[in-house]
Amino acid sequence: MKNIFTLSIALILILSFVSCDRFADGVVHEVEFPEHSPRLAVTLISGDIDSQIVAQVTSTASVLDAAGPQPVAGAVISLSLGEDAIVYTLGEEEFVDLAYKLNLDDTFGHFDATMTLNVDAPGFDPVTATNTMPPIPEVALTYEYRGDTMHSPWNGDVIQDIYTLDLVNHSDLDDSYLINVDALYIDAFTLDTLGWDQVWLRSQNDQRITEEFITGGLIVSDKNATGWTDGLADITFFSKSFDYDKEWSPVALRLRVQALSPELAKFYESTGDYLSGGFDLFAEPSLIYSNVSSGFGCFGLSSQTIVEIN
Repeated sequence: MKNIFTLSIALILILSFVSCDRFADGVVHEVEFPEHSPRLAVTLISGDIDSQIVAQVTSTASVLDAAGPQPVAGAVISLSLGEDAIVYTLGEEEFVDLAYKLNLDDTFGHFDATMTLNVDAPGFDPVTATNTMPPIPEVALTYEYRGDTMHSPWNGDVIQDIYTLDLVNHSDLDDSYLINVDALYIDAFTLDTLGWDQVWLRSQNDQRITEEFITGGLIVSDKNATGWTDGLADITFFSKSFDYDKEWSPVALRLRVQALSPELAKFYESTGDYLSGGFDLFAEPSLIYSNVSSGFGCFGLSSQTIVEIN
């Protein structure tokens, strides 16, 4: 889904660039683009406790196509275990608001076996991808309310909460975890629940942690854990502390830890690198990682553990 968004932005920018017929030195350059055969770009990212499956299916587009990538209706999307054991199917009836959405009676579920994604759409070659859901995260959390003070040149002293995590570092797996903290708010007058809002998190001098550009969380990975004797233990990060006796303060906090499949981690990392480069006219969207047979999009699975913070 984010891949398609970045493709659209890149196409608009490139079009703007090549439509300029005059440069500062007065030289006109004509650029010839090869013929483009549209392919399916498919992104489907699901977690074990999700109650809805969302798939984005679009057609790729040439930089000369002013319309850019377009949603593809009439596709049939299937998720299966093995060759014949179809678990979920999405079709034209699930095509809502330019995406395929299937509301589940329960949650997506946790599957140990490799899952296969197949997508067929009229006028396109079929595409496929495989992915394996990682183990459910085992999390040990130590939370210190107002445990740290950071000096800001703009805001003076900022009181912070401290979170320290111990995560499992499997010897036979590439471990990547997406970390988020949410705050629950209620209406001070009606006492109605307003929902969970994501809390901004900050890390400090830990090469195992990177800021995740798409979701706004933190990614903890064993890729940069070489030299750390404790692997993925003692992962420390911070958030601005709330004063809970104020009317606008949250009434609860929760920690969400998602174990990401290696392919999903690569997709987030490469898309984040692309977006963090800013509006670069020479950026190459196809450098965004894809495990889909067409070369565009991502099929990624995750498993999640939620810890209520008292």
